Amino acid sequence: MKNSISFYTLLFIILTVASCRQSRYITERHIKNNIDKHEVGKQSNIRTYNIFRGNTISTGRYLELTGYKLNNEKGLVIGADRSYVTRKISSRNGNVVESISLIDYIHLDLDQTRSILSNYARLLEKLKKEKPLMNEEVYHDYTVSKDCFMSFRKTSTSNGVDFINIWVNGEKYQLRTAVFINRLKKFVEY
Repeated sequence: MKNSISFYTLLFIILTVASCRQSRYITERHIKNNIDKHEVGKQSNIRTYNIFRGNTISTGRYLELTGYKLNNEKGLVIGADRSYVTRKISSRNGNVVESISLIDYIHLDLDQTRSILSNYARLLEKLKKEKPLMNEEVYHDYTVSKDCFMSFRKTSTSNGVDFINIWVNGEKYQLRTAVFINRLKKFVEY
């Protein structure tokens, strides 16, 4: 009986925490305020395409990749949390939750986005030929822009193809390769 109560208590806590987590739409804020042009008395139109929103694998940090179409142009915005802190602040009216985040934004044009797709396959081919020694790590990288590169890492115990590392301003964000590449392909075709 005690074990089942502990199990249900743990399940309740996990579900509560998971339900509180939601997409933060940091790229939407950036796209609507920095890319889409708003002029008084005029209308505007932009389309967005969700590629990825959520926590990354190894670090658990939040990452968003959102494509957009504006006036016959396509682009990709990467919004990456360098750090994110939520804290409660006591006030006269009760507790207030405040979020503090440091977000890095990378804006890639369509050619840079396509270069990710063409170069990831080349990196994987090179990586598959590698035979790392015990305790050795082999990296193959492709620089997309001055503030963004992608990386694959292989060790003597891993094949290195399951996860892609997206480095944004010196910080690593790890995603499942197949999911990321498939979604990116669909955006480019969109």
